[in-house]
Amino acid sequence: MAKKNFSNDLLRDLHAEPINQLTTIDDETTVISALSSEEKLNLNTYEEIIEKGLKTFIEVGNALFEIKNNKLYRESFTTFEAYCKDRWQLKRQRAYELMGAAEIVNQLSENNLSEISDKPNLLPSKESHANALAQIPVTLRFQVWRGVVEESLNTGKAITAKMITEQTELLANSVKDTQMPSEPTEEEIKEGILKKMRSKVSKAKLDDIRVEISGKWLIKNSLVDVWREIRQNPNEEIGVDYRVQITLSQAEKMGIIRRI
Repeated sequence: MAKKNFSNDLLRDLHAEPINQLTTIDDETTVISALSSEEKLNLNTYEEIIEKGLKTFIEVGNALFEIKNNKLYRESFTTFEAYCKDRWQLKRQRAYELMGAAEIVNQLSENNLSEISDKPNLLPSKESHANALAQIPVTLRFQVWRGVVEESLNTGKAITAKMITEQTELLANSVKDTQMPSEPTEEEIKEGILKKMRSKVSKAKLDDIRVEISGKWLIKNSLVDVWREIRQNPNEEIGVDYRVQITLSQAEKMGIIRRI
């Protein structure tokens, strides 16, 4: 397919601020194959938007996305990157920036802005706006944009990327002031459990709690004969696998522990 030149390189220079959306998606190789009549019609529609329209980065980004997503380039190109480079003189990064910026506006359009004003076109109109919004978590993006739109309507000032940044800081501070206590750390959780256990143990009866005496411990500390004497069983076999459980009450009677 022949290259298409544009006066002043409009498409390449259109709102050149970088958008990081979708830049991590790798191009996949597509087998050259014929398009159906419907696909050809769709491709022509999207390419007309890119070629003549250039009204907004949104239209261009959405058109590029549909071409990529449906592989409408496959009749002449094996990759979307090759299509963008040869057909539109667009580098891969720039194509994804446009698609990412358009996606941000599409996400905002899913929310209702009519309650703020009945004016049309309340969505971002510049790629620099989408670029600023891309730096904000998705969950806060609409709240920030709504605040920016309200400020613009109230003051009569045009929306700027700086205004978006300032609104983000205001929202972040507001969230911080009303933020719920942070989640306890693992160490704090363990300490809380230990406190509960200590409280329960302090109130427990001596017969409610048991301790285990192991042969390995007795042997290591040279307490085998002492243990046999305490147990009043001089012939008791005690090896490394020896295990016996006794209550604290029994341990107290044997003199192993002493009540404080």
